Amino acid sequence: MNSNAMDMVDVAFSLRGGTVPADHGWHLFRLLAERLDWLAAEANAGVHPIRGSRAVAGEIYLGARARLMLRLPQERVEQSFALSGARLDLGNSVEVGSARLRPLFAHGTLYSQFVAAGTSDEAGFQRDVSAELQRAGIGCKIICGRMRRAQTQGAEIVGFSLMLHDLSPEHSLRMQAAGLGAGRKLGCGIFVPHKSAGAVGS
Repeated sequence: MNSNAMDMVDVAFSLRGGTVPADHGWHLFRLLAERLDWLAAEANAGVHPIRGSRAVAGEIYLGARARLMLRLPQERVEQSFALSGARLDLGNSVEVGSARLRPLFAHGTLYSQFVAAGTSDEAGFQRDVSAELQRAGIGCKIICGRMRRAQTQGAEIVGFSLMLHDLSPEHSLRMQAAGLGAGRKLGCGIFVPHKSAGAVGS
């Protein structure tokens, strides 16, 4: 975990469209990488999963508050603005609007809807996560949630939703900057502040 929290920021683009697949991480990354030729090689970059309401099984409805969010080093922010005005074919055509910056802020409870640690065994997942946190010197409590699965090109990623709580301000910012586990550009292991531990099961 070498990312400096002070150098990281979320870039939030407005989105306009109908629905997108719930399992969109790999497809979205490929579309973004075509437009941002540095994205794949930028080790610290992350792509948040697109959030919205479930329209039907396997699809997410993009409401007025839907956003495409990238977690980026400060020096990449201006380059990311090239996405504004792009149309992304995510099953339906989705238009990317203007961008706003959202600085990271310290919060004692963080949540990631999908952390991929390479195992579908919950006990093994918790051991792997605890070991990675210990190596990074991060002190917190963990709550493991539902199993998650996502498709990539010819492979499947397996993981769980995860809540981290009782984080110090320093550790909270470090976790948000660095993430946890694999698949950061596919929407995995990216943590956001959350007010309630209830989200871990959703």
